[in-house]
Amino acid sequence: MYDFIADLDGYFCETYANYDKLCILPGYVMPVMQRSEVREDGRTYAYTLPANTMSLAKQENKAEILAELKKRMTDMTFSFSFLPYGFFTKIRNRFSKFAFFKALKEMLAKYGISEKDALEYLDVSEEVWTGILKGNFAPTKNLLYSLALTSQFSYADTCALMQLCGYTFNFADVKDVVISYLLQQKVYNRGMIDRALAEYKVGNLFIK
Repeated sequence: MYDFIADLDGYFCETYANYDKLCILPGYVMPVMQRSEVREDGRTYAYTLPANTMSLAKQENKAEILAELKKRMTDMTFSFSFLPYGFFTKIRNRFSKFAFFKALKEMLAKYGISEKDALEYLDVSEEVWTGILKGNFAPTKNLLYSLALTSQFSYADTCALMQLCGYTFNFADVKDVVISYLLQQKVYNRGMIDRALAEYKVGNLFIK
């Protein structure tokens, strides 16, 4: 039987980029980042290895280190309030074809999801949801993640929506790594989503 948590663990080890947090974990061996080599001209050149040299995937005892990291995980990405757009931003959005609320409606239509059906799976009030759809409220990153998972948006489409709001995936953040895996692997089954979120202690989403 396919163990998607093991696959998620492998992806996490390859992708997670908070090296400051990794290097202080018990058992982590800091690689030598500064190297030198003698080239054809006889000179010695010094160079620094890329940052991903410090990735968890390159550690011999990565399973033990990951287990220790999981024990210390706490989701600190709170965002329970939705900020209203300022007057001039609202005016600009009305005339911009790149406004988020317009792109969101187009995205829902692309996936054959009504605005009402999308709200059915989101733990936000109808007032807030209507405000977002009208371009009055700015969506939070956690809301976009929740919407992408419940509406089964592709990874590429989710990135496009996020970019309109000034967001990107931050692979130094546990939540971003886990959500990116679920979207890239098209894991939309609610039970599997709940397992992944629980495994990495990801919370504060707006999923009912």
